Amino acid sequence: MAELIALDTNVYVSALRSRERLPELKRLLLRIGTRIRVSAVVALELRAGALTRAHEDAVEELFAPYVSRARLLVPSFECFVQAGRVLSAIAQKERTPLADAPRSFVNDVLLAASCRENDVTLMTANARDFTAIQRHLRGFRFATLS
Repeated sequence: MAELIALDTNVYVSALRSRERLPELKRLLLRIGTRIRVSAVVALELRAGALTRAHEDAVEELFAPYVSRARLLVPSFECFVQAGRVLSAIAQKERTPLADAPRSFVNDVLLAASCRENDVTLMTANARDFTAIQRHLRGFRFATLS
């Protein structure tokens, strides 16, 4: 079976903000094809950041084909439990106060846990946070995009 892939929010945001990166994203999506899964966590973040009707429409249009084909990545109850475990481990073992972490860090941990649960590789531009998460979430895989 071919490797399944999910894209982090930062990949979509970067492409939507840049005339140069948008064609790159479209080519990537074509290349990945049916292996792509859209995370509910990413949908949440993108929809929360949609501040105009045009942005809302763009988010809906972006995800509609994946929703209609059920190519979605939705965290289970166990993902939330594992995300909590990882957050606790990072706070304790790495002495990283969660209050000092970026606001999106909890979402990143939940995204990682749902990728692991569904055997999906995450593509992201955020290697630092996902490297820290990976230390506490055995089996989670990610690849970085520049």
